[in-house]
Amino acid sequence: MKIGIISCGPGLKEVVKDYGHSSEWIPAIISHKDVEFSVVKVYNYEEVDFESADAWIITGSKYSVYEDIAWIHCLEKFVKELISRKKYILGICFGHQLLAKCLGGVVKKNPKGWELGSYNISLTNNGVKSKLFYDFLDSDIAYESHQDVVLKLPNDSLELAYTDKGNQSFSYLERIYGVQFHPEFSYDVTRRLMDIRLKNGVKIDNNELLQADNACNILNNFIDIVKEGVLNE
Repeated sequence: MKIGIISCGPGLKEVVKDYGHSSEWIPAIISHKDVEFSVVKVYNYEEVDFESADAWIITGSKYSVYEDIAWIHCLEKFVKELISRKKYILGICFGHQLLAKCLGGVVKKNPKGWELGSYNISLTNNGVKSKLFYDFLDSDIAYESHQDVVLKLPNDSLELAYTDKGNQSFSYLERIYGVQFHPEFSYDVTRRLMDIRLKNGVKIDNNELLQADNACNILNNFIDIVKEGVLNE
């Protein structure tokens, strides 16, 4: 099975220097041995082939989905075409917000401020039943680094998870999944990001960083969903 990773930014150089890039962390976490990965750097205007992957993972980004930037407009058109072709997609942070926007949701800066560090993620009833959150507690810890949020979910989508600052996950037709948090982040990566952003003036409620043990399971769960879906098609 082929998974296309759509990389939406080069990452913070201070983090990349010591820990690598998120497009490397994702394959490292996924334990399925029969999965091939390809990475497309859309922020460098690399071309993407609709049929080059069975499913797609869209990474986070320092950019906002509503910015007037050419590659973001191109990516939005590409994602809308993926949706129309009924491809499986997982969006992370920026990717989550882009999926919501493509499906008619509303994304803006969160009036409640940044989520940066470790946060308690609560599952909705739909989230508890979702295969995406298998082995995830009804209330569990995940790593965050964002100031934008999905203020209005797309019509016909299901909210799967939330925090007191807003939506954390949704699904659409059991093929498209978005998570606001970062299942690919490690404790050390998150600590470094916190140090950088706090030094740059970001204000948060609590700078204590807790261990997030289960959030990374989201990536393998998504692959399980894709495998089951592809086999049944």
